[in-house]
Parts: sequence; structure tokens; C-alpha cells
Amino acid sequence: MIEGNGKAEPRSPREIERDIEYLRTRLDRSLAELDRRRHELTDVRLQMRKHPAVVIGTGTVLLLMLGGVGYAVYRSRKRHELPQKASRLKLALRGALDKPEKVIRSEPPPWQKILTAVGTAVAVNLAKKIVERTWTQTIHPPAPHG
Repeated sequence: MIEGNGKAEPRSPREIERDIEYLRTRLDRSLAELDRRRHELTDVRLQMRKHPAVVIGTGTVLLLMLGGVGYAVYRSRKRHELPQKASRLKLALRGALDKPEKVIRSEPPPWQKILTAVGTAVAVNLAKKIVERTWTQTIHPPAPHG
């Protein structure tokens, strides 16, 4: 304790031991609580019971994504079969004969070129930052606190 004149009042060893024991007890309780929470967070079954809507939503999204990928693969393979190719070619030729002006591609407008360049630059910079961050974390992982 500091008195009014700025000098520290000497404390007895018992007081210091009592304070240390109190702080140690608080630290033990905090560590026990952190350990309990860690176990709770990593218990998948418990999290599924506590948050069924999140689990159902995540599962649904994963199934839809897998279904979409499967359908895209199926369509891609189907698209390369000869009857489908012939059908698309027939439609393309019919369209070219009916309206030949639609077949000729004009140069994209300037705003589209600018937007494409900006989008590409942003995507490249984001990819670089992600790679750099991953690289530095792999080479120099953050030091543990403690």
C-alpha cells in the first residue's frame, strides 16, 4: 500500500502469501473454466445438440454444393456426346443463316474493358495478399503467449 507521503507501507509475509494464494486460486479457476469451454467447443456431438439449426443449414448447403458439382459434371459429360453436339451445331447454323448480324462479335464497350481490368487487378492483389499471409504464417508462426 502507498501512504499519502508516497512511501510504500511494508507488508507482512503472511499478507503477501494470502494475496498470492488468492491470485493462484483465481488463476486455477480461470484455467479450469477455459479448459471446460475448450472441451465443450471441440465436442461435435454436444455442438450438434446445442445448435441443430446451424448443423442442418450447413449440411443442406454442403449437399446442395455437392449436388451442383455433380450435376455440372453430368451436364459437362452429356454435352460432349455426339447427338448433343450435332443438335447445338444445327441450332447455331440455323441462327447464323437467319440473322448473320448476330453472329459477328463487336468489340466490348470501354466501360466493360475498364471493369474487367479493375476486377482482374483486385483479384490478383487479393490472391497475392492471401498467399503472402499464408506463407509468413507457415514460415514464421506467431509466438505463443505466456
